[in-house]
Amino acid sequence: MTVSRIVTTDEFKKMISYKVYAENHEQQQSLKLQLLKEVEAAYGERYWRLKEGTRKAIDMLCWFASERGFVFAKDEYLSDRYEVSTKTVRNVLKILREAGVISTVYRRSSTQNCRTAPVHLFTAHPYYKYWENMLDLRDFQNDCQNETAEKPYESKEEQPKNVPTKYLSFNKNLLKTLRKQDRLNSSFTPKNVPGEFVKTAKPFFDDAEEIHDLWKKAALVYRQFDLLHELEQYTELVIDALKQSVYTLKHRKIRKDFKGYFYGTLLKMFTYQKRQETFSSHPSIFNWLEEQEEESAGSTKNWRTEIQELMAKDERKLDYLIEELPY
Repeated sequence: MTVSRIVTTDEFKKMISYKVYAENHEQQQSLKLQLLKEVEAAYGERYWRLKEGTRKAIDMLCWFASERGFVFAKDEYLSDRYEVSTKTVRNVLKILREAGVISTVYRRSSTQNCRTAPVHLFTAHPYYKYWENMLDLRDFQNDCQNETAEKPYESKEEQPKNVPTKYLSFNKNLLKTLRKQDRLNSSFTPKNVPGEFVKTAKPFFDDAEEIHDLWKKAALVYRQFDLLHELEQYTELVIDALKQSVYTLKHRKIRKDFKGYFYGTLLKMFTYQKRQETFSSHPSIFNWLEEQEEESAGSTKNWRTEIQELMAKDERKLDYLIEELPY
């Protein structure tokens, strides 16, 4: 069911702030399965012949919609998360609209000719009647049908020419291209960023602003530790963190933001560096450990081995915490 209804900003704020229907996870899961059954009924036997990524995308749509009866996740989000094409996602939504499983309205925008990201309302959700009344979807559909029925047939000569509106609504890909033309490549990176770091980041981020932002992340983490040297002397450490983050990104293991993951990797590596400097420069710790080593001369482990094991154990714990960060 397609409804060319534009949802105002105030209406959309009211929708996303409305109370969640399911009170707990069990109720939300139950409602998701109920919506999923409607989708399976719309597809019939074809549903189980869909690719796994497509079914997972549909499952996520139902999970999002179980809260308030609608979902406004973009096609690109589902496409990137489940490794399917945006065309596949759009085809799924088209089939569900034609089957009456969802009704689609659009959010208002001042830059997209008053029409931007769609909002999909699931008709089987208990809140659908509420949204239908609030947005006057039933009256809106009737008005559209009446205008279509009463429109007289005219000859092609009498029909007014359509006025192009391209200047009101840019194609997204074209807009991205135009924005890229104004960007500066890596050669314009500020001089406070070491050349070695720029050279390493250039194949992946050939943009002066992006590379500068990554270095600012390193400076932000560096200021949290009282290290012995200036940040520039830890350039190799920052480059190593960047390489690890890019490797993880290429293997699709970063769930959200790359810069956030890069920040977490830097935090882990600077923590390890701080520990190394502390143990190597603190005389009291060194002397105490030397005494312990003399007392346990017959032991197979000296104090350096024990410290390395403790540091490795702490590092494994830190790795676990980094993975749990919502980046």
